[in-house]
Amino acid sequence: MSTSPRSTRELSAARKREVTTALLNSMCLGKLPRGTIKAIAAQFELDRKTVRTLWNRSKTGNTATLKLGRVGPTRQHSAEEIKQLIRQVPSHQRSTLRDVAEATGLSTFVFSHTFKSGIMHRRSSRLKPLLTATNRLERLAYCGAHVNLTQEAVNAYLAGVDALNASSDEGINVASEAVEWFNANKDSRKTYLVDGEDVGYRACKSKRFIAKVMFLCAVARPREEDGFDGKIGMWPFVTQVPAARNSRNRPAGTMVTTLINVDAATYRDYVVNKVISAIKANFRSLNKRVVLQHDNATPHRSIDNGTLAQVSTDGWTFVVRCQPSNSPDHNVLDLGFFASIQTLQYKTVSRTVNEVIASTMIAFETLESEKLANVFLTLQGIMRLVLEHRGGNHFKLPHLKKDALRHTGNLPTNLSCPVSLLFKANSYHVQQSGL
Repeated sequence: MSTSPRSTRELSAARKREVTTALLNSMCLGKLPRGTIKAIAAQFELDRKTVRTLWNRSKTGNTATLKLGRVGPTRQHSAEEIKQLIRQVPSHQRSTLRDVAEATGLSTFVFSHTFKSGIMHRRSSRLKPLLTATNRLERLAYCGAHVNLTQEAVNAYLAGVDALNASSDEGINVASEAVEWFNANKDSRKTYLVDGEDVGYRACKSKRFIAKVMFLCAVARPREEDGFDGKIGMWPFVTQVPAARNSRNRPAGTMVTTLINVDAATYRDYVVNKVISAIKANFRSLNKRVVLQHDNATPHRSIDNGTLAQVSTDGWTFVVRCQPSNSPDHNVLDLGFFASIQTLQYKTVSRTVNEVIASTMIAFETLESEKLANVFLTLQGIMRLVLEHRGGNHFKLPHLKKDALRHTGNLPTNLSCPVSLLFKANSYHVQQSGL
Protein backbone atom coordinates (compact mmCIF):
# COMPACT_ATOMS: atom_id res chain seq x y z
CA MET A 1 0.00 0.00 0.00
CA SER A 2 1.52 3.31 -1.09
CA THR A 3 1.28 6.29 1.21
CA SER A 4 1.73 9.98 0.51
CA PRO A 5 4.31 11.92 2.56
CA ARG A 6 3.05 13.87 5.54
CA SER A 7 2.79 17.64 5.17
CA THR A 8 1.93 18.42 8.82
CA ARG A 9 2.95 17.14 12.23
CA GLU A 10 -0.58 16.09 13.16
CA LEU A 11 -2.21 13.05 11.59
CA SER A 12 -5.43 13.80 9.77
CA ALA A 13 -8.63 11.95 10.59
CA ALA A 14 -8.43 10.11 7.26
CA ARG A 15 -4.87 8.94 7.92
CA LYS A 16 -5.84 7.75 11.40
CA ARG A 17 -8.66 5.69 9.87
CA GLU A 18 -6.24 4.15 7.38
CA VAL A 19 -3.82 3.11 10.14
CA THR A 20 -6.62 1.76 12.33
CA THR A 21 -8.13 -0.19 9.41
CA ALA A 22 -4.74 -1.72 8.59
CA LEU A 23 -4.33 -2.82 12.22
CA LEU A 24 -7.82 -4.32 12.35
CA ASN A 25 -7.24 -6.23 9.12
CA SER A 26 -4.04 -7.69 10.60
CA MET A 27 -5.75 -9.12 13.69
CA CYS A 28 -5.77 -12.88 14.19
CA LEU A 29 -8.09 -14.47 16.74
CA GLY A 30 -8.81 -11.03 18.26
CA LYS A 31 -5.14 -10.15 18.78
CA LEU A 32 -2.39 -8.45 16.84
CA PRO A 33 0.35 -10.86 15.75
CA ARG A 34 3.86 -10.16 16.96
CA GLY A 35 5.59 -7.44 14.85
CA THR A 36 2.35 -6.03 13.39
CA ILE A 37 2.79 -2.57 14.93
CA LYS A 38 6.36 -2.36 13.62
CA ALA A 39 5.24 -3.37 10.11
CA ILE A 40 2.33 -0.91 10.06
CA ALA A 41 4.60 1.87 11.33
CA ALA A 42 7.06 1.19 8.51
CA GLN A 43 4.25 1.04 5.97
CA PHE A 44 2.85 4.46 6.92
CA GLU A 45 6.26 5.97 7.76
CA LEU A 46 5.30 6.56 11.39
CA ASP A 47 6.95 5.92 14.72
CA ARG A 48 5.99 2.69 16.52
CA LYS A 49 4.93 4.69 19.58
CA THR A 50 2.52 6.69 17.42
CA VAL A 51 0.94 3.55 15.99
CA ARG A 52 0.70 1.90 19.43
CA THR A 53 -0.91 5.01 20.95
CA LEU A 54 -3.39 5.19 18.09
CA TRP A 55 -4.21 1.49 18.51
CA ASN A 56 -4.79 1.81 22.24
CA ARG A 57 -7.03 4.85 21.75
CA SER A 58 -8.98 3.11 18.98
CA LYS A 59 -9.98 0.44 21.47
CA THR A 60 -11.94 3.10 23.36
CA GLY A 61 -13.55 4.31 20.12
CA ASN A 62 -12.03 7.82 20.25
CA THR A 63 -9.17 8.76 17.95
CA ALA A 64 -9.92 12.50 17.78
CA THR A 65 -7.10 14.87 18.62
CA LEU A 66 -6.81 15.92 22.25
CA LYS A 67 -5.27 19.27 21.35
CA LEU A 68 -8.25 21.58 21.51
CA GLY A 69 -8.21 25.35 21.12
CA ARG A 70 -5.00 27.29 20.51
CA VAL A 71 -1.97 25.01 20.54
CA GLY A 72 1.65 25.50 19.64
CA PRO A 73 4.18 28.13 20.67
CA THR A 74 2.95 31.43 22.08
CA ARG A 75 3.16 34.28 19.58
CA GLN A 76 5.49 37.11 20.52
CA HIS A 77 3.25 39.77 18.94
CA SER A 78 -0.52 39.91 18.82
CA ALA A 79 -2.48 40.92 15.75
CA GLU A 80 -3.19 44.37 17.20
CA GLU A 81 0.49 44.95 17.95
CA ILE A 82 1.42 44.01 14.39
CA LYS A 83 -1.24 46.38 13.04
CA GLN A 84 0.17 49.19 15.16
CA LEU A 85 3.70 48.54 13.89
CA ILE A 86 2.50 48.54 10.28
CA ARG A 87 0.54 51.78 10.71
CA GLN A 88 3.70 53.52 11.92
CA VAL A 89 5.52 52.68 8.67
CA PRO A 90 5.05 55.23 5.83
CA SER A 91 3.06 53.90 2.90
CA HIS A 92 5.97 54.31 0.47
CA GLN A 93 7.97 51.84 2.62
CA ARG A 94 5.36 49.08 2.35
CA SER A 95 5.91 47.94 -1.24
CA THR A 96 7.12 44.44 -0.26
CA LEU A 97 6.98 42.24 2.82
CA ARG A 98 10.74 42.55 3.09
CA ASP A 99 10.43 46.35 3.24
CA VAL A 100 7.81 46.11 5.99
CA ALA A 101 9.93 43.63 7.94
CA GLU A 102 12.99 45.86 7.68
CA ALA A 103 11.06 48.95 8.79
CA THR A 104 9.45 47.23 11.79
CA GLY A 105 12.33 45.01 12.87
CA LEU A 106 10.28 41.80 12.64
CA SER A 107 10.96 38.83 10.40
CA THR A 108 9.44 38.34 6.96
CA PHE A 109 7.88 35.09 8.22
CA VAL A 110 5.75 37.07 10.67
CA PHE A 111 4.35 39.28 7.90
CA SER A 112 3.95 36.36 5.52
CA HIS A 113 1.73 34.67 8.11
CA THR A 114 -0.01 37.98 8.79
CA PHE A 115 -0.76 38.42 5.09
CA LYS A 116 -2.10 34.87 4.69
CA SER A 117 -4.30 35.24 7.76
CA GLY A 118 -5.95 38.37 6.31
CA ILE A 119 -4.67 40.85 8.88
CA MET A 120 -2.89 42.86 6.18
CA HIS A 121 -3.86 43.20 2.53
CA ARG A 122 -2.16 44.07 -0.74
CA ARG A 123 -3.61 46.88 -2.83
CA SER A 124 -2.49 48.63 -6.01
CA SER A 125 -2.73 52.36 -6.65
CA ARG A 126 -2.54 54.38 -9.84
CA LEU A 127 -1.53 57.96 -10.39
CA LYS A 128 -4.51 60.20 -11.01
CA PRO A 129 -4.55 63.63 -12.66
CA LEU A 130 -3.78 66.47 -10.29
CA LEU A 131 -6.86 68.67 -10.10
CA THR A 132 -6.76 72.39 -9.52
CA ALA A 133 -9.56 74.30 -7.83
CA THR A 134 -10.80 75.35 -11.27
CA ASN A 135 -10.77 71.75 -12.48
CA ARG A 136 -12.89 70.65 -9.52
CA LEU A 137 -15.48 73.34 -10.19
CA GLU A 138 -15.57 72.40 -13.88
CA ARG A 139 -16.18 68.78 -12.96
CA LEU A 140 -18.96 69.75 -10.56
CA ALA A 141 -20.70 71.89 -13.16
CA TYR A 142 -20.31 69.22 -15.85
CA CYS A 143 -21.72 66.41 -13.71
CA GLY A 144 -24.51 68.56 -12.28
CA ALA A 145 -25.66 69.45 -15.79
CA HIS A 146 -26.21 65.75 -16.53
CA VAL A 147 -28.82 65.32 -13.78
CA ASN A 148 -32.42 65.76 -14.84
CA LEU A 149 -33.97 67.69 -11.94
CA THR A 150 -37.76 67.53 -12.21
CA GLN A 151 -40.24 69.78 -10.44
CA GLU A 152 -41.80 66.76 -8.72
CA ALA A 153 -38.42 65.87 -7.19
CA VAL A 154 -37.94 69.44 -5.97
CA ASN A 155 -41.39 69.52 -4.39
CA ALA A 156 -40.75 66.18 -2.67
CA TYR A 157 -37.41 67.42 -1.35
CA LEU A 158 -39.01 70.59 0.01
CA ALA A 159 -41.61 68.40 1.70
CA GLY A 160 -38.87 66.51 3.53
CA VAL A 161 -38.49 63.54 1.16
CA ASP A 162 -35.02 63.11 -0.36
CA ALA A 163 -36.24 61.87 -3.72
CA LEU A 164 -34.06 60.10 -6.25
CA ASN A 165 -34.20 61.64 -9.69
CA ALA A 166 -32.78 59.80 -12.64
CA SER A 167 -29.69 60.97 -14.42
CA SER A 168 -30.33 62.67 -17.72
CA ASP A 169 -30.24 60.59 -20.88
CA GLU A 170 -28.49 63.38 -22.75
CA GLY A 171 -25.82 60.83 -23.65
CA ILE A 172 -28.14 59.51 -26.37
CA ASN A 173 -27.35 62.54 -28.55
CA VAL A 174 -23.69 62.80 -27.54
CA ALA A 175 -20.95 61.29 -29.69
CA SER A 176 -17.74 60.79 -27.72
CA GLU A 177 -14.41 60.96 -29.54
CA ALA A 178 -10.94 60.01 -28.35
CA VAL A 179 -7.54 59.09 -29.74
CA GLU A 180 -5.59 56.07 -28.51
CA TRP A 181 -2.46 54.09 -29.36
CA PHE A 182 -2.86 50.35 -29.98
CA ASN A 183 0.30 48.23 -29.78
CA ALA A 184 1.04 44.89 -31.39
CA ASN A 185 2.18 43.51 -28.05
CA LYS A 186 2.72 44.58 -24.47
CA ASP A 187 5.69 44.33 -22.17
CA SER A 188 4.24 41.90 -19.62
CA ARG A 189 1.53 39.33 -20.20
CA LYS A 190 -0.20 36.93 -17.82
CA THR A 191 -0.55 33.25 -18.74
CA TYR A 192 -2.09 30.35 -16.84
CA LEU A 193 -0.10 27.11 -17.07
CA VAL A 194 -0.38 23.54 -15.83
CA ASP A 195 2.35 21.29 -14.52
CA GLY A 196 4.97 20.54 -17.14
CA GLU A 197 4.40 23.71 -19.18
CA ASP A 198 6.85 26.57 -19.55
CA VAL A 199 6.20 30.21 -20.35
CA GLY A 200 6.78 30.89 -24.03
CA TYR A 201 9.88 32.82 -25.01
CA ARG A 202 9.19 36.43 -26.01
CA ALA A 203 11.96 38.74 -27.21
CA CYS A 204 12.35 42.04 -29.01
CA LYS A 205 15.37 44.17 -29.86
CA SER A 206 13.74 47.23 -28.32
CA LYS A 207 10.29 48.31 -27.21
CA ARG A 208 10.56 51.04 -29.85
CA PHE A 209 10.32 48.34 -32.52
CA ILE A 210 6.90 47.10 -31.37
CA ALA A 211 4.40 48.08 -34.06
CA LYS A 212 1.75 50.54 -32.90
CA VAL A 213 -0.99 52.57 -34.54
CA MET A 214 -3.01 55.56 -33.35
CA PHE A 215 -6.77 55.36 -33.87
CA LEU A 216 -9.62 57.84 -33.71
CA CYS A 217 -12.77 56.29 -32.30
CA ALA A 218 -16.29 57.69 -31.99
CA VAL A 219 -19.14 56.06 -30.06
CA ALA A 220 -22.54 56.96 -28.63
CA ARG A 221 -24.86 55.32 -26.16
CA PRO A 222 -26.40 52.11 -27.56
CA ARG A 223 -30.15 51.96 -28.10
CA GLU A 224 -31.52 48.44 -28.35
CA GLU A 225 -34.99 49.62 -29.34
CA ASP A 226 -33.55 51.26 -32.48
CA GLY A 227 -31.04 48.51 -33.24
CA PHE A 228 -28.13 50.94 -32.74
CA ASP A 229 -25.06 49.34 -31.12
CA GLY A 230 -23.43 52.69 -30.32
CA LYS A 231 -20.40 52.17 -32.57
CA ILE A 232 -20.01 55.07 -34.96
CA GLY A 233 -16.60 54.19 -36.33
CA MET A 234 -12.88 53.72 -35.78
CA TRP A 235 -10.16 55.01 -38.08
CA PRO A 236 -6.35 54.55 -38.03
CA PHE A 237 -4.06 57.51 -38.63
CA VAL A 238 -2.09 55.91 -41.47
CA THR A 239 -1.41 56.44 -45.14
CA GLN A 240 -0.11 54.41 -48.08
CA VAL A 241 3.23 55.51 -49.56
CA PRO A 242 5.67 53.77 -51.95
CA ALA A 243 8.75 52.25 -50.33
CA ALA A 244 11.79 54.48 -50.87
CA ARG A 245 14.36 51.65 -51.14
CA ASN A 246 14.70 47.91 -51.43
CA SER A 247 14.66 45.63 -48.41
CA ARG A 248 14.61 41.89 -47.82
CA ASN A 249 10.83 42.13 -47.32
CA ARG A 250 9.79 44.09 -50.46
CA PRO A 251 11.26 45.91 -53.45
CA ALA A 252 11.36 49.67 -53.80
CA GLY A 253 8.10 51.22 -54.94
CA THR A 254 5.88 48.77 -53.07
CA MET A 255 3.01 50.52 -51.30
CA VAL A 256 3.52 50.31 -47.54
CA THR A 257 1.43 51.53 -44.62
CA THR A 258 3.05 54.28 -42.57
CA LEU A 259 1.90 56.37 -39.64
CA ILE A 260 1.01 60.02 -40.08
CA ASN A 261 1.56 62.85 -37.64
CA VAL A 262 -1.69 63.80 -35.92
CA ASP A 263 -1.74 67.59 -35.93
CA ALA A 264 -4.63 70.03 -35.96
CA ALA A 265 -5.16 69.78 -39.73
CA THR A 266 -5.16 65.97 -39.68
CA TYR A 267 -7.57 65.79 -36.77
CA ARG A 268 -9.94 68.29 -38.39
CA ASP A 269 -9.87 66.31 -41.64
CA TYR A 270 -10.72 63.06 -39.87
CA VAL A 271 -13.56 64.59 -37.86
CA VAL A 272 -15.13 66.45 -40.77
CA ASN A 273 -14.72 63.79 -43.46
CA LYS A 274 -14.94 60.57 -41.47
CA VAL A 275 -16.69 61.08 -38.13
CA ILE A 276 -19.40 63.45 -39.39
CA SER A 277 -20.08 61.25 -42.43
CA ALA A 278 -20.36 58.14 -40.24
CA ILE A 279 -22.74 59.91 -37.86
CA LYS A 280 -25.02 60.95 -40.71
CA ALA A 281 -25.00 57.39 -42.04
CA ASN A 282 -25.31 55.39 -38.80
CA PHE A 283 -26.50 57.66 -35.99
CA ARG A 284 -30.24 57.67 -35.39
CA SER A 285 -31.61 60.86 -33.86
CA LEU A 286 -35.07 62.37 -33.99
CA ASN A 287 -33.94 65.99 -33.80
CA LYS A 288 -30.63 65.36 -35.65
CA ARG A 289 -28.77 67.45 -33.10
CA VAL A 290 -25.51 65.79 -32.06
CA VAL A 291 -22.96 66.97 -29.53
CA LEU A 292 -19.36 65.97 -30.29
CA GLN A 293 -17.39 65.55 -27.08
CA HIS A 294 -13.61 65.24 -26.84
CA ASP A 295 -10.81 66.22 -24.48
CA ASN A 296 -8.72 69.39 -24.51
CA ALA A 297 -5.71 68.13 -26.49
CA THR A 298 -4.06 70.77 -28.67
CA PRO A 299 -5.09 69.25 -32.06
CA HIS A 300 -8.71 69.11 -30.88
CA ARG A 301 -8.88 72.88 -30.71
CA SER A 302 -9.16 72.90 -34.50
CA ILE A 303 -12.76 71.72 -34.11
CA ASP A 304 -15.12 74.48 -33.03
CA ASN A 305 -18.76 75.29 -33.61
CA GLY A 306 -17.85 77.41 -36.63
CA THR A 307 -16.18 74.43 -38.30
CA LEU A 308 -19.10 72.15 -37.49
CA ALA A 309 -21.60 74.71 -38.78
CA GLN A 310 -20.17 74.19 -42.28
CA VAL A 311 -21.02 70.47 -42.17
CA SER A 312 -24.40 70.91 -40.43
CA THR A 313 -26.38 70.09 -43.56
CA ASP A 314 -29.32 67.86 -44.46
CA GLY A 315 -31.12 68.90 -41.28
CA TRP A 316 -28.23 67.92 -39.01
CA THR A 317 -26.84 70.24 -36.35
CA PHE A 318 -23.42 69.57 -34.84
CA VAL A 319 -21.90 71.33 -31.85
CA VAL A 320 -18.70 70.59 -29.95
CA ARG A 321 -18.21 70.23 -26.21
CA CYS A 322 -14.96 69.67 -24.36
CA GLN A 323 -14.93 67.46 -21.30
CA PRO A 324 -13.50 68.96 -18.10
CA SER A 325 -9.73 69.35 -18.00
CA ASN A 326 -7.70 66.54 -16.41
CA SER A 327 -10.77 64.30 -16.46
CA PRO A 328 -10.23 61.19 -18.60
CA ASP A 329 -12.82 59.47 -16.39
CA HIS A 330 -15.50 61.63 -18.04
CA ASN A 331 -15.05 59.97 -21.45
CA VAL A 332 -16.48 56.48 -22.04
CA LEU A 333 -13.63 55.60 -24.39
CA ASP A 334 -10.83 56.32 -21.94
CA LEU A 335 -12.94 55.03 -19.07
CA GLY A 336 -13.23 51.46 -20.30
CA PHE A 337 -14.13 50.96 -23.95
CA PHE A 338 -10.55 51.21 -25.22
CA ALA A 339 -9.47 48.67 -22.59
CA SER A 340 -12.16 46.25 -23.79
CA ILE A 341 -10.97 46.60 -27.38
CA GLN A 342 -7.34 46.05 -26.40
CA THR A 343 -8.27 42.91 -24.46
CA LEU A 344 -9.70 41.37 -27.63
CA GLN A 345 -6.93 42.75 -29.82
CA TYR A 346 -4.19 41.12 -27.73
CA LYS A 347 -5.79 37.70 -28.26
CA THR A 348 -4.41 37.69 -31.81
CA VAL A 349 -0.75 37.80 -32.74
CA SER A 350 0.21 41.03 -34.54
CA ARG A 351 3.68 41.88 -35.81
CA THR A 352 3.22 44.57 -38.45
CA VAL A 353 1.27 47.80 -38.72
CA ASN A 354 -1.27 46.20 -41.07
CA GLU A 355 -1.81 43.32 -38.65
CA VAL A 356 -2.34 45.75 -35.76
CA ILE A 357 -4.93 47.62 -37.82
CA ALA A 358 -6.71 44.41 -38.83
CA SER A 359 -6.80 42.94 -35.31
CA THR A 360 -7.95 46.23 -33.77
CA MET A 361 -10.76 46.72 -36.28
CA ILE A 362 -11.92 43.12 -35.79
CA ALA A 363 -11.96 43.67 -32.03
CA PHE A 364 -13.95 46.89 -32.48
CA GLU A 365 -16.53 45.21 -34.70
CA THR A 366 -16.93 42.05 -32.60
CA LEU A 367 -17.07 43.74 -29.20
CA GLU A 368 -20.56 43.38 -27.75
CA SER A 369 -22.67 46.49 -27.40
CA GLU A 370 -23.40 45.50 -23.78
CA LYS A 371 -19.78 46.37 -22.96
CA LEU A 372 -20.29 49.90 -24.25
CA ALA A 373 -23.60 50.21 -22.40
CA ASN A 374 -21.86 49.10 -19.20
CA VAL A 375 -19.27 51.85 -19.55
CA PHE A 376 -22.00 54.48 -19.92
CA LEU A 377 -23.57 53.31 -16.65
CA THR A 378 -20.14 53.40 -15.01
CA LEU A 379 -19.76 56.96 -16.27
CA GLN A 380 -23.01 57.91 -14.53
CA GLY A 381 -21.74 56.29 -11.33
CA ILE A 382 -18.53 58.33 -11.56
CA MET A 383 -20.51 61.53 -12.06
CA ARG A 384 -22.44 60.80 -8.89
CA LEU A 385 -19.17 60.21 -7.01
CA VAL A 386 -17.78 63.48 -8.36
CA LEU A 387 -20.78 65.29 -6.88
CA GLU A 388 -20.23 63.50 -3.56
CA HIS A 389 -16.51 64.41 -3.47
CA ARG A 390 -17.01 68.05 -4.52
CA GLY A 391 -15.36 67.63 -7.88
CA GLY A 392 -12.45 65.50 -6.67
CA ASN A 393 -11.21 62.22 -8.08
CA HIS A 394 -10.08 60.48 -4.89
CA PHE A 395 -12.47 57.55 -5.09
CA LYS A 396 -12.59 54.01 -6.42
CA LEU A 397 -14.39 53.11 -9.62
CA PRO A 398 -17.94 52.05 -8.77
CA HIS A 399 -18.73 48.35 -9.15
CA LEU A 400 -22.42 48.19 -10.00
CA LYS A 401 -22.69 44.42 -10.74
CA LYS A 402 -24.14 45.29 -14.13
CA ASP A 403 -23.88 41.80 -15.63
CA ALA A 404 -25.75 40.25 -12.69
CA LEU A 405 -28.46 42.92 -12.86
CA ARG A 406 -28.80 42.46 -16.63
CA HIS A 407 -29.10 38.69 -16.15
CA THR A 408 -31.99 39.16 -13.72
CA GLY A 409 -33.59 41.91 -15.82
CA ASN A 410 -33.08 44.59 -13.16
CA LEU A 411 -30.40 46.69 -14.87
CA PRO A 412 -31.52 50.34 -14.77
CA THR A 413 -31.35 52.53 -17.84
CA ASN A 414 -30.00 55.42 -15.79
CA LEU A 415 -28.62 55.67 -12.28
CA SER A 416 -30.39 57.75 -9.67
CA CYS A 417 -29.03 60.78 -7.84
CA PRO A 418 -30.42 62.15 -4.55
CA VAL A 419 -31.80 65.67 -4.80
CA SER A 420 -29.97 66.64 -1.60
CA LEU A 421 -26.64 65.66 -3.18
CA LEU A 422 -27.33 67.84 -6.22
CA PHE A 423 -28.28 70.82 -4.04
CA LYS A 424 -25.18 70.41 -1.85
CA ALA A 425 -22.92 70.23 -4.90
CA ASN A 426 -24.58 73.29 -6.44
CA SER A 427 -24.27 75.22 -3.18
CA TYR A 428 -20.58 74.34 -2.91
CA HIS A 429 -20.01 75.38 -6.54
CA VAL A 430 -21.68 78.76 -5.97
CA GLN A 431 -19.74 79.31 -2.76
CA GLN A 432 -16.34 78.49 -4.29
CA SER A 433 -16.89 80.34 -7.54
CA GLY A 434 -18.08 83.48 -5.73
CA LEU A 435 -21.28 83.79 -7.72
